[in-house]
Amino acid sequence: MSLPARLGRLTQVERLGVGGFASVWLYRDDELQSDVAVKALADNWSQRLDIRERFLQEARILRRADSDFVVRVYDVGEVDGTPYFVMSYADRGTVANLLEHEQTVPLDRTVAMVSQAGAGLSVLHAQGSVHRDIKPANLLLRTDGAGARVMVADLGVAKALLHASGLTHVVGTPAYMAPEQATGGGVDERADVYALAAVTYQLLTGEVAHSGSIAELARLTPPVAPSQTVDVPAAVDDVVLRGLARDRDDRWPDVGSFVEALQATSPGRARTILVPAPDQPATADPDAEPAGSRALLVLLCLGLFAACFAVALFATEQLR
Repeated sequence: MSLPARLGRLTQVERLGVGGFASVWLYRDDELQSDVAVKALADNWSQRLDIRERFLQEARILRRADSDFVVRVYDVGEVDGTPYFVMSYADRGTVANLLEHEQTVPLDRTVAMVSQAGAGLSVLHAQGSVHRDIKPANLLLRTDGAGARVMVADLGVAKALLHASGLTHVVGTPAYMAPEQATGGGVDERADVYALAAVTYQLLTGEVAHSGSIAELARLTPPVAPSQTVDVPAAVDDVVLRGLARDRDDRWPDVGSFVEALQATSPGRARTILVPAPDQPATADPDAEPAGSRALLVLLCLGLFAACFAVALFATEQLR
């Protein structure tokens, strides 16, 4: 649909993209003097209550994530019967745009970008959400200081919408799709591990990990090791190829494990800290007082209390 020129205090600038289920528009927030993106459900799906609910569910998931590495949702609304939500604007485009201009990306930069994408995915997984459609076009880039920050976007909603519509054929991008997705079976976070490993492979080598059809995913064979085509340590091969294993039981068990292993191969040690697991102890505050100093202070206070008590007791005995 064509959204109106004004949405509250937002002024329309241009359309950023359109697909079979939704369109995305650039708007300007005149009051806050900042740009935002507005995603609207396509007209032909707006009258389906189940489709509308799935569309709005994406907004809710993104809002709950509240992570620097996941697209943030600021508001939801409806215009002429069509739901929309307002979200972060990726002023630097997508990783797909980056790959159009750079044939390969150096290891340190790749590790930093994949770490940020992994941080976003870890937040979603902690909420019980599997993305299912990680690919360069769904990894957005936003200016962050002198550089850019990766944000995970588009939670595979197109697949959910297609399923809800009653159509049965599988959709997706074979180059990044885990083999188990091609069979229509259940998926877990290891499907996102596969997709993130496929993105890593393309960033490093300039080639997709799998160029065949969806049907050929059932006969998936490992791609050429990255170190055979670009100058990266052989340790990178083990990490990436394990992430691309056909059998999900042979892959890294979660995104955090994959990212940590990839970080260990980077000479520059590029780092983005993943969201800690609920049972993981919090990182110590570098400005906090050392534990030894606190313990000494406690002992001194106890000693002073004991001395005062002894003096009081002695005085009492003298009065008797």
